[in-house]
Amino acid sequence: MGPDELRLVARHVTRLLVKRRFDELEEASNGVRLSASEMEEAVEDAGRPLVMPPEPSWNTINATAIRNWPGAYSVKIDLWTSIGRSDLFVELTVHTKNGKPVIEVDDIGVR
Repeated sequence: MGPDELRLVARHVTRLLVKRRFDELEEASNGVRLSASEMEEAVEDAGRPLVMPPEPSWNTINATAIRNWPGAYSVKIDLWTSIGRSDLFVELTVHTKNGKPVIEVDDIGVR
C-alpha cells in the first residue's frame, strides 16, 4: 500500500468521524479495538464538532511501516474542529488482505 492509498484511507476514516457515522466506521474496522459507542464518546471529548482537516495536512499524515508485518502501517491523523487542530487524534493500523485495505481503529486519543 502506497502513500496515495494511505491518504485515501485516512480521509475516509476522518470523514466518517466528522459525519458522526460511528456505526459505519465500526463496521469498516470490523469492530476491532473500538466500538461505535467508544468512538462517539472519544469524539465528544473534542468539545466542538469535528471538521475535515485543511487540504495541505493530507500531504503530511504520519504513516509508519510496522516492523515484521510487511505491508502494514500505523497511521496517526490529527483531528480538527472549526477553530483549528484539536487535541484529538485517531490512530489506525492499515494493511491489505486479499488486495483490499483492512482498517483497524486503534485509538482516538488526546495529544
